Amino acid sequence: MNAHIALASRLGGAILPSPAWRRHWLATLCQQQVAFDELAEQLGCDPALTGKLIGLANAAVPPGERVHAAVDAAMLAAISLPALRQAFAIPALPAATCAHFDEQRFWSHSQAMACAARVAGDALQLAPAKELYTCGLLANIGQLALAMLHPQAYGQLLDQHGSAARELLLCEESRRFGHHQLALSASLMRGWGMPDILCDAVRCHAAPPGFGQSGRMTDLAWLLKLASSFADLILRNGVGPRGPAMAAARVLGLDAEHMETLLRHSNAEWSEWRAILEPHAHLAPCRTRTRTRVRPAAQQVSSEFI
Repeated sequence: MNAHIALASRLGGAILPSPAWRRHWLATLCQQQVAFDELAEQLGCDPALTGKLIGLANAAVPPGERVHAAVDAAMLAAISLPALRQAFAIPALPAATCAHFDEQRFWSHSQAMACAARVAGDALQLAPAKELYTCGLLANIGQLALAMLHPQAYGQLLDQHGSAARELLLCEESRRFGHHQLALSASLMRGWGMPDILCDAVRCHAAPPGFGQSGRMTDLAWLLKLASSFADLILRNGVGPRGPAMAAARVLGLDAEHMETLLRHSNAEWSEWRAILEPHAHLAPCRTRTRTRVRPAAQQVSSEFI
């Protein structure tokens, strides 16, 4: 079955899996009636639930009015607490295990890319920082969908090509399934009602349009490519080649020093999020990350990273 059709028949990907402990924790927070801004922050580390709730909110937006592109307190209030409780209480359908799909790395990379997109986006002022955060968080959710829809076949593909260059992996996904993970991410985002320009930027960010094809969507795609490269470095504790990140930085008008500063800031923000990514962080009542504002580019960040 075509993955787009399969996902559409499942409420636009609403049943994409999230860790069971996370759904339970969010349901507990709803029962405690925590403030919507705190609940929004807890949702900020879960691509599947973020997409689902944006879809719920946009379904109620009248034609012609501004749609939601990020989870915030106002959006959650529009959905209403009873509807949120119901959404968190509905479990995802059980999915077969997809061999060679590293779920922990998927969650971590999604979060790191979201942080990097927000930090770099705030510096470059290409779009609202919270919307860029959401784009970074959802950019690779198509891979989660492929692992859920085709666990055996996609596991075999990852066994053969999982360590290859990303461009090759995307080509093999297209050849095997008729679409690659980024196309599926963009399709899901459109199904959740997100703006086309953000969906298009996600779809092409692995290989953005060339230098001569200027435009806001192109700039957003290069920003997401930079954020993805930052996420790769963050998960390797800064060890690895800087070439991919530097190439994107140059297109965006950033020199090497500014790029490294944004990378340190992105890692600092990611480090704050890690505390709420782990199950053991949720044994006490509502624990959220330190509310850090994006730092000025010239300010040094205290970190062992790099």
